[in-house]
Amino acid sequence: MWGLAAAFYLVAIFHRMSLGVASIDAAERFGVTTGTIAVLSTVQLGMYLVMQIPAGLLADRIGPRRSLTLGLMAMGAGELLFAVSPSIELALVGRALVGIGDACMFLNVLRVAAHWLPERHYALAAALTAACGAFGQLLSTAPLSAALAGVGWTPTFAASGILTAVLAILAVRRVQDRPDGAQSARAASAPIMPALRRAWRSPGTRHGLWVHFALNAPFVTLTGLWAYPYLVDGQGLTPATAATLLAGAVIVFGVSAPVMGYVAGRLPHLRGTLASGIALTTATGLALLLGWPGGHPPLALIAGVLGVAAFGGASSMLAFDLARAGGGSASSMVNIGGFGAAIVGQAAIGLLVSVHLDYRLALTPLLALAAWGAVQTARHASLLPPWSSSRA
Repeated sequence: MWGLAAAFYLVAIFHRMSLGVASIDAAERFGVTTGTIAVLSTVQLGMYLVMQIPAGLLADRIGPRRSLTLGLMAMGAGELLFAVSPSIELALVGRALVGIGDACMFLNVLRVAAHWLPERHYALAAALTAACGAFGQLLSTAPLSAALAGVGWTPTFAASGILTAVLAILAVRRVQDRPDGAQSARAASAPIMPALRRAWRSPGTRHGLWVHFALNAPFVTLTGLWAYPYLVDGQGLTPATAATLLAGAVIVFGVSAPVMGYVAGRLPHLRGTLASGIALTTATGLALLLGWPGGHPPLALIAGVLGVAAFGGASSMLAFDLARAGGGSASSMVNIGGFGAAIVGQAAIGLLVSVHLDYRLALTPLLALAAWGAVQTARHASLLPPWSSSRA
């Protein structure tokens, strides 16, 4: 049952990350600058962010089956609208629908895992879910770039929208919230605000939020939008080379996620230390990349930094294991940390690109976010005793 739900997450990540290699095509289609295209991603992630708490509460009240179905329907409709939009205004509506639907996916996949799998397998299930998402993101790199070049914009995105709508039918017919005979949760009767306050008071929730902030935001900001134009327009690489580098980063993400899930399950007391070290390494890599003399670092360094960001993105799944005790509301808050930072990063970079700043300067907001996230991740890890951190 979890495997079917994880497959839906694969589709969600394809939709979420498809602007990565489509940003330049989108700028040409809608007659706007690449910096303006950042608005599409900002609106999409903004709706994803705004819907996190409602989606978490929805998961607690109507269950994964109906939540996943609604999410797939919204994403399918949004992608179809995006496919046929003649203007950026309609495209914004389409991306907003994709963001709303996407908000219902990951939390409910985790809910299915919690209902169907033993507790000791939860961290691994979260990591394997991320690995499924990595395959969806892999499809949004070189394969999507080839499809856009081969069959064009409308057929490519319309096909993905129709497929997503078909999967909504599969969700409502095949997904089961919990095994037969399992006791149903009583969260539906719990008042909303006390549930949110209870989730926030858990130290694991706040720790998880900062872990997701530090590790997820660089990966999403780069691979979801800005790495491709940075590589093509800023570094002069060919589109094929840029797409290959992004695909390589996604492969690193997919391979690393189950490894980190296994480590978290076996050595839970090391989660805080691992997250802090990876966050510091990510910030250091970005500093080297942006501070390289002349602004054109070696290709090996670029690939290395993308790989480190991908490893960090995979490790960000540790955040949900840290906040597991808080339920759907806590997972929503953790997601807000990571994607709130990504929205700020993408929008700030877009603003700086739109005033024709060099990419080396335009990407500095991401470095600032990564550095601050690393500091806060280490701080919150140090505030918790080892036993509390491992049981949060």
